[in-house]
Amino acid sequence: MNTGPGSHSGSQGSGGGESSTTGAQLRAARKQCNLGIEQVARELHLDSAVIEALENDNQAALPAPIFVQGYVRSYARLVGLPEDEMVQSYGIQGVQPPPLSVVGSGERLPRYRLLATRHLRNIVLVILAAILVWMAYPLVERLIEDRVDMADDSVPGQLELPPVLDTTRPFE
Repeated sequence: MNTGPGSHSGSQGSGGGESSTTGAQLRAARKQCNLGIEQVARELHLDSAVIEALENDNQAALPAPIFVQGYVRSYARLVGLPEDEMVQSYGIQGVQPPPLSVVGSGERLPRYRLLATRHLRNIVLVILAAILVWMAYPLVERLIEDRVDMADDSVPGQLELPPVLDTTRPFE
């Protein structure tokens, strides 16, 4: 796919994957496809300065290597170069991302057990019930006193019957 005219690129030939750098290969393929930098930038949704930095192998102007690997893959796909080989070539040029490592203090923090949600809910309900009883106590006490006062007015042993309706008269 790539004829790779290395003499036409004019970049620093560090002797990466083939006879030219990843940026030079991308530039040559772009020119072979008759694409301008602005067209490539628009197609990849990148800034034209990023495309120029990729083609010039300017690592200082590029973001983190993990992002650049994605840019190289997309750029290679756009111009018809083998994506995996271009990403490997980019990695061989000395821009491998640092290896990931797990950093821990080695010191275990004490674990505090939190109350289960069910227990917490029950505690809140008991507290609310206690507050309700405390606030309702004066009202209940007054109702009891009123009943005692009403009971004193009645005669013990006598029931008051409700008035009897006269059923002999027809309804009018």
